[in-house]
Amino acid sequence: MNEAESLEERRAKLIIKYRGLEVEDVEKEGNRIYYYLRKGDDRYVILCILGEKTIGVSYIRELREKVEELGAVRGILIGGGHYTYSARSEVEKLNEEAEREGRSRIIELIPPSLPAFDVFQHELVPIHEILSEEERKAVLERYHVKPYQLPWIKADDPIVIILGAEPGDIIRIRSRSETAGEYISYRYVVE
Repeated sequence: MNEAESLEERRAKLIIKYRGLEVEDVEKEGNRIYYYLRKGDDRYVILCILGEKTIGVSYIRELREKVEELGAVRGILIGGGHYTYSARSEVEKLNEEAEREGRSRIIELIPPSLPAFDVFQHELVPIHEILSEEERKAVLERYHVKPYQLPWIKADDPIVIILGAEPGDIIRIRSRSETAGEYISYRYVVE
């Protein structure tokens, strides 16, 4: 990554890479950078806010309008400052409306504490993957457990955020050990 990139741009590129999103277009407007993305038939929008210490509800509304205009399934907001109470409340309200309509959350706030470097490149961080629905069923049958009986991982864990896992998902972790070889563990994502 080049030196002129902001931390917000680096975080956006990590999310794009590990969520398997394709970049269709990048648009820079003042202190904003829009990434227009696609994954299969679904469209996504990432809005990076550069140099703001406080991110308010106006940015949330702007992103929501862009998501609706493009027919995207999700908007992701990445900022370097903290989110105001009203901004977080607006996101909760929008996501609750989407859930009532049977959709997943529509706006996602990326915390400024998310690492701006590729954590998966560190030798102590194993490979993490979100299980598909078929893999999930197979794991639960194999171990004769309910999902909540698996060890938990919090939804605000940096790995979970980068992968885009949501509460209720199961993550497979492939670790390597000199003595045990490769071993696999599972984590249930909780709020």
